[in-house]
Amino acid sequence: MTKRIAQVREQLSDSGLRVVDFLALHPAEASVFSAQEIADQAGVSDATVIRTVKQLGYGGLGELRRAAAAMLNQVRDPEQTLAENLTQSDDSSQLLAKISLDAAHLARALPRTVPAEAFDAAIKTLATASDTLIVGYGSAEPAAMAMSLGLRRIGRSATATALTGYNFADALGQLGPRSALVIIAPLRHVREQDVAISEAARIGCPVVLITEMLASHFADRVATVLVTPSTDDLLPGPEIANLLLVDALILGVAAADPDRALDSWKTTNRLRADIVGGNLDVPLHRSTASRAAQPRVPPDSR
Repeated sequence: MTKRIAQVREQLSDSGLRVVDFLALHPAEASVFSAQEIADQAGVSDATVIRTVKQLGYGGLGELRRAAAAMLNQVRDPEQTLAENLTQSDDSSQLLAKISLDAAHLARALPRTVPAEAFDAAIKTLATASDTLIVGYGSAEPAAMAMSLGLRRIGRSATATALTGYNFADALGQLGPRSALVIIAPLRHVREQDVAISEAARIGCPVVLITEMLASHFADRVATVLVTPSTDDLLPGPEIANLLLVDALILGVAAADPDRALDSWKTTNRLRADIVGGNLDVPLHRSTASRAAQPRVPPDSR
């Protein structure tokens, strides 16, 4: 259903968009609601619901309900995913082309699956936070680390964690009402995410969720949900979409206070130069670089 929504999103009217947003965020309700109940929740007519169901390619409301129900317990088995990907990878000469095309598909789909209002709301949350904790486990950890580093580089206080147990409790204990919590959870729902969201709700800390398949699990408990495109039947995993979205969020936060972002980068570059005693990078000019690469001969050996 997520894939179908992404494919037709640009063709939908404003009322149709309200319907699919409700379906994506509330598959549990969509799996049992009547057309009128969906219409009431989305603020549209029941005729709009039926029309949107047909635009998604379903034969009727019953078929859509079954698709919504299938989203609820869909857990992707990494072993099975690898086995399926290997069937598409037997021709190594085409492997790079295939994965590149799939990655391009994800990049094109991302603006359709993340509504502008949700993206703007996430930027506002991050830009006004005193500090941000980003939680990401497994394949989501690199995006969490990249987001933390990117926010710090533009002058924001941010920490990423993939810890559990007491160490995770220590990290959650640092949250306050002016903090922001970001959870990157593409596919898997784990207990740590529930505890983090509950603690954020207790202290009044806003939560931004980045996910591919878990919107319905958390939508009623977090401030903002950013749904990335489906990677089902594609060679790349969710990492590419997560990193693209994280880069866009960082740039959006930087644009909210460009002077702060630029000053922070200047400080970072100054400190880096002080630490290494000059330019960190090897000169790119060929003649200079070749001289720099020549071994130094001690004066007393000449």
